[in-house]
Amino acid sequence: MMLTSASWKHFFAGQNDVQPSLHVPMVYEQVSVNPPQWDYHVVSLDPHEQASLDEAALNELGKQGWLLVSVLEERLSEGKTRIQYYFVKQKEV
Repeated sequence: MMLTSASWKHFFAGQNDVQPSLHVPMVYEQVSVNPPQWDYHVVSLDPHEQASLDEAALNELGKQGWLLVSVLEERLSEGKTRIQYYFVKQKEV
């Protein structure tokens, strides 16, 4: 049933203190007081001396709770490079 402003006047005739209103639901949410804190782990490899992390090594770090967020190949002087794997996991409180 849809009420227009004219039908509101008829519906609430004689009740001047009653105003049509839209019910706005309240949503309650539990928000932690402290923001999450993070642990970081960096694995740095020289690709000329060590093999890059393989699937087994990445899976092992994943089982420990580490999430790979970035891989960076850093070019050093004299043609040398370094590969850095950046991992993060939420601190346990």
